[in-house]
Amino acid sequence: MQTEIDDLSILNDPATIADPYPVYDRLRAASPLFGYRDFPPGTVPGIDQPEPAWIILQFDHVAAVAYDHDSFSSSDSLQEGSSAPTLMLVNHDRPEHTRLRKIAAKVFQPSSITAFHDTAKLLAAQTMDEFLTPGTPVDVMADYCAMLPSRVMAALLGIPLRHDRDIREWATAFMLSEELAPAERQARNVALFSFFDSFVRDYVSRRCEADETAPLLRAFLDTEVDGETLLLEEVIRFCVTVTVAGAETTSFHLGNMFAVLADEAGVWERFVEDPAIFGRIFNETLRFHGPPQRLFRVATRDTQIGDALIRRGDWVAVFFGAANHDPAVFPKPHVFDLDRDNLNRQMSFGYGIHRCLGAPLAKLELEVTAELLRERFARIERAAPARWQGVSLLNHGIAENSLTFVPRNQGDT
Repeated sequence: MQTEIDDLSILNDPATIADPYPVYDRLRAASPLFGYRDFPPGTVPGIDQPEPAWIILQFDHVAAVAYDHDSFSSSDSLQEGSSAPTLMLVNHDRPEHTRLRKIAAKVFQPSSITAFHDTAKLLAAQTMDEFLTPGTPVDVMADYCAMLPSRVMAALLGIPLRHDRDIREWATAFMLSEELAPAERQARNVALFSFFDSFVRDYVSRRCEADETAPLLRAFLDTEVDGETLLLEEVIRFCVTVTVAGAETTSFHLGNMFAVLADEAGVWERFVEDPAIFGRIFNETLRFHGPPQRLFRVATRDTQIGDALIRRGDWVAVFFGAANHDPAVFPKPHVFDLDRDNLNRQMSFGYGIHRCLGAPLAKLELEVTAELLRERFARIERAAPARWQGVSLLNHGIAENSLTFVPRNQGDT
């Protein structure tokens, strides 16, 4: 039985991080394989030391590990011991996870997201006005895709919009998608928690019943399920969690959608003709270019996955991105295909009890962006080759995405 192979270091190569799918294809049949080392979110490369882990690449194996929350714990001792705050829900197991998720699910209920549509579209329009100059090459990752998710989170939490770039910097440090010296990453992680600790406590001290700002923060503070509400410390950490996850992952998701609309033949034209297909574009972009690539679990007991006996205490890296490109489930996985009959099986938002509750908010941000693009522009053309980030396999996304937005002529419909 395979125990460790040096070749798994290829998963940390910048070229692999930029385009991991050929490497997944080479390793998938032999997986699970042991010996992969990389960092969870919130840790500090150069200070923290990652544990060796099994890699799980086949769709059925990924589903089995992600769904079996009794055999595979989400509690992350490496992240818990780092300088950054522990993420809510992401790093919790039952029964605590059950209590927290019941409250968070009510906070993120569909009606709440729907009620935010007009505000999200206004923020998107303002951000587009500011950064997408018609007829001129624009790197959408530098501004629009970076700023819109930050501004949405600021509006939801009642944070002044002048902090939009702070939110972006905190998120890129925490989610490991920016190359930083250890001291700088630590400093940003500390600043992230310090800001929310102060901001939330200050908000609580001065809020009044008539206050209609900060809808998400108010929901975290006020939502009650089965007679329980969140502790103030939990509210603070929920704000941290939704900020770093919502800002960074959605930024990459937006950029990847822009690439699809510019590069994949016929997709833009079909969307212009029939905007009702947006849901298919959203899901196939998640499958084809899904930002979340992998998360870690820790085995709580000896468990057989495929040909591998994973021992209690072993770390396991669950590769959702590899599952999304498994040809056993998605024929011709490296082809962008809006007409797949199983698009809803993509795993980019997770699986089981840890499926991302913020998925509807991410969808809303992409949807209002697509609506505005369709209203304003006739075409989206690539101005320069896309450069995919090669810093961390935690997320798959574009670092530089230069596009030209061709405006509609008068009279276009």
